[in-house]
Amino acid sequence: MRRACFCISLVLILASALAAKKRDMDPTASFPRALLSARYVYVTSFTGGEFNISTYPEDRAAIETAQKALEKWGRYILVYKPEQADLIFNVRAGRQVEARAAMRVASTPPTIGPGVNAGSGGMAGASFGPKDDYVEILMPTPTERLNVSRATMLWNRERHNGLGDGAPLIQDFRKEADAAAAHDAEKKKP
Repeated sequence: MRRACFCISLVLILASALAAKKRDMDPTASFPRALLSARYVYVTSFTGGEFNISTYPEDRAAIETAQKALEKWGRYILVYKPEQADLIFNVRAGRQVEARAAMRVASTPPTIGPGVNAGSGGMAGASFGPKDDYVEILMPTPTERLNVSRATMLWNRERHNGLGDGAPLIQDFRKEADAAAAHDAEKKKP
């Protein structure tokens, strides 16, 4: 009985060692393959979409930079409605502290009588975040309405000036995706 237990233990140890060695031989093993099968992508930011008035100018520039890099690559097709996307690229231009204050004035026609009905109010907010540029790629959960908070994060990185000229963060993602696709194609060859 002891000998049988020893043999089974030895086989299990060898099998796990071989599996670990195989995993070490594939540097792309940790890259999510869902990123390779996706076709349509939407690029947005943590503060809002490209055309949202409350989106910070730095984030709007980061969205534009990411979109240009993705268009140049050609692997994905950009969409402008998040509901149409297989993947959502959520970008954030680096800054440690952000604050916002604004005055909102609204004018609506009165319900009875002539004149203008005017209202005003103040807004303020602040948040903290990474000082480096940040990209996360999300796969939305299929639901009736898009809910990014329930999406699955597949890839994320941060880097100093990562969404600057040439979009180095998008280029890093591209290198990883191309390496994974090449590895998968090589594996399929007879």
